Parts: sequence; structure tokens; C-alpha cells
Amino acid sequence: MSLYGELRREFTGKFAAAGIETAALDAELLISGLAGFPRSELFFRTNDEVPVEQENRLRALAARREAREPLQYVLGSACFMDLELEVTPAVLIPRPETELLVEWAVKHLPPGGKLLDLGTGSGAIALAVAAERPDAAVSGVDVSPDALAVARRNRTRYGFDHVEFLESDLFAALTGRKFDLIAANLPYVTFREYHSLEPEVRCFEPQLALTADDEGFSLIARAATALPAMLLPGGRAIFELSPHQAGRLTHLLEAKCRMRSTILRDYTGRDRFVTAEFIP
Repeated sequence: MSLYGELRREFTGKFAAAGIETAALDAELLISGLAGFPRSELFFRTNDEVPVEQENRLRALAARREAREPLQYVLGSACFMDLELEVTPAVLIPRPETELLVEWAVKHLPPGGKLLDLGTGSGAIALAVAAERPDAAVSGVDVSPDALAVARRNRTRYGFDHVEFLESDLFAALTGRKFDLIAANLPYVTFREYHSLEPEVRCFEPQLALTADDEGFSLIARAATALPAMLLPGGRAIFELSPHQAGRLTHLLEAKCRMRSTILRDYTGRDRFVTAEFIP
């Protein structure tokens, strides 16, 4: 029977040898997550014995992380805003920068407004907005039935029965409907970039949710072109994308869609979002 401190040191060493930069943090999160106590408490339990069944489970999970499987998939959950969401290999792991998109959407969605989360995945954007804006009518669509199953389980977990999730290729299943705000975190990675991504992303996260044709721009372009038909007068949209695509999208929105656009930066100062306003 091992001690928690011994397992922490062992897992940290193995993760570091596997090339994981956050080896110590991941070891601590793995142990505390499975053991069911806060990470800060681990340091007070250094000399506590780990129950045999728990140790066996921890070693099995640690082997998965050592193989570079993302810690969120190993633990089965990811934190986003104030939510803890189920994640599986059917959905992307929510990124911290996407919280900026949610903050913008919450601020610009009018009272009682209708929001569409385009490419909802785990439901992160839709559910985070619903949590902040219970007055809003929130919908999320995704082309993947497996992703939608995860989103619906997350909806049930928080009791957000007023949030709807629909299977749809972009706007295909939304004929006749219009929204006050559309939030789109669509695939934007180029195929060339994809092959250079870190193993956690390239080998485990769904490529369907990552890559797109036309240098990663094809789905973004399709969605942007359809915005005038999907937005109510004065409606807005926000896209998360790769920095090199921001100028291309603003040109498309202004030249073809007659929409005002603005580029917003992420936490690292990179052009990460493009917003648009529909003025008919």
C-alpha cells in the first residue's frame, strides 16, 4: 500500500519523462480528483495510506495520462466558467480563451434574447450563457450525434431544461428561425497545422471538431455568409478563429454580408475573435 506523497512523486516523474510540461500539477489533480478531496488537501495527506482499490484505479488512470491522453478525458470532466462539464473523446475540451467569447455574448445578448451556439460540442458555450442569463432562450447545434449526447447530459446535470440541443449541419435544421446573437466556435485548424499539434490534441480530440478545408476557413465562411438570413435586425455574431483568419473574415463580413465587424484579442494578445453586427 502506497502513500499519497509517494504516488505524487512517482506520477510526476513518469509524466515528466513522457514530455508533459505540467507533470506535477497533473499528478496532483489526478490524485485529488479521484480521491475526492481538494488539491490543496493533498499536501496534508502526504503520509496517508492510499486504499488498495483506489491505488489500482489511480495507476490505471495515470498510465493513460502518461500516454498523453488529456487529463480532462482521463477524469471525465473539464471546468469552464463556473461549470464542471462532462467531456469525452466525442467533444473538444473547452479552452480558457473561449470564456472571453461567453463574456462578450452575455454582455451583448439583449434581455430575453435568443442565442444560438453553433457547433456546440459539450454544450459549454450554450450552458455557460444559460447560467449567466436565465432570461435568454438558448439553442445549440452540432453535426455530431455523439457530441450532442454529451451536451444533453451536461444540460441535465445543471437542470437547464430550457436549453435546446439539435443535430444540424450549421443552420440546416433551423429553417425559418432567427436569433439575436450567434456564437460560433467552429473548426478552424488547417490540415497542415493539425499534424504538428501536441499529442493530446492530435491523437485524442475529435478531428471533425478541429479541422476544415480552405486553410481551416470553409465552415466559418459558410456560417458567416448565412448570417444575414439567420440574425434578427440589430443581431450580432461572434466567431472564435485562428489569428491569421481574422482579417479574411472581417473582409467577408463587410464586403459580402454588409455587416460591421470588429477583431478582439485573447488573453495572449492574439487576434482570436471576430464580432459582427447586422444592420439591415
